[in-house]
Amino acid sequence: MAEIVQQRIEERIPELEQLERVGLFTKKEVKSIIKRATALEYKLHRLIVNKEDFIAYIQVEQNCGKIHWRAMKFLEGDSVERFTSKYTLLQTGHL
Repeated sequence: MAEIVQQRIEERIPELEQLERVGLFTKKEVKSIIKRATALEYKLHRLIVNKEDFIAYIQVEQNCGKIHWRAMKFLEGDSVERFTSKYTLLQTGHL
C-alpha cells in the first residue's frame, strides 16, 4: 500500500515544483499540499474506506483545478504557452 501511495505522490511533485518556480506557491505551501495529499491517499488505500474520505479527496482535487486556472491566468499571453510547452516536455521526459 505504501508503494502505491508513494508513486501517486511522486507523480504530482513535478507539477507542484513548477508552480513553485513560477511563484504561485512557496516551498512551505508545496510541503503542506504534499502532506495533505499523502494523508488522503493513505485513507483511500486502507481496507475500510469511508464516503467522507472520497469527498475530501475530491474537494482537494477540485482545489487543485482552481489553482491550475489561477496559474494560467497569472501567466497570461505568451507565458502561458511557454509554461505549458515546458511543462509538457518535462512530463514526457524531453526536458
